[in-house]
Amino acid sequence: MFVRLLDSGRQAWNNGDVKKKPTSNSFPYFFGSVILIVAAIVVTAILNRTTSEKPQDVRARASVTSLMRMTAIVETIDETKGVIVVNGLQFSGSTPEGMQSAARNTGGSWNVSVSGSVNLSPISPGSRVELQVNPSSFNIADRTLTAAAITLTR
Repeated sequence: MFVRLLDSGRQAWNNGDVKKKPTSNSFPYFFGSVILIVAAIVVTAILNRTTSEKPQDVRARASVTSLMRMTAIVETIDETKGVIVVNGLQFSGSTPEGMQSAARNTGGSWNVSVSGSVNLSPISPGSRVELQVNPSSFNIADRTLTAAAITLTR
């Protein structure tokens, strides 16, 4: 005898003959997840390789708030571009707090950009100069800085 009854959810069912829902295949979800994980690993590897090779220590520059005084010897001057190439860059007096590691890495040639108000005419190659440098322009990785003022020293 076949009896058709309704359960509380108003769904029809019959005695003992329960029809199974067709199960969906889970393989596309599995393979899709694997492909997304592999793609994420590849993208991360590419982004890690394309980052700058020259790390900058921003903490050292952030700790110094006033102008820094530095001395150096002029190698070349380009008045049209407002750039001086100096060598032997050193801090004048005591090294500012937080810049001790930078003080050890100041050897070699540095490109010094000057502001528009700095007069470059009295400066010649081979002369010793004192630079007043804004800490935010002091870039150790690129060996560049911007001088707010330049004076000849002996």
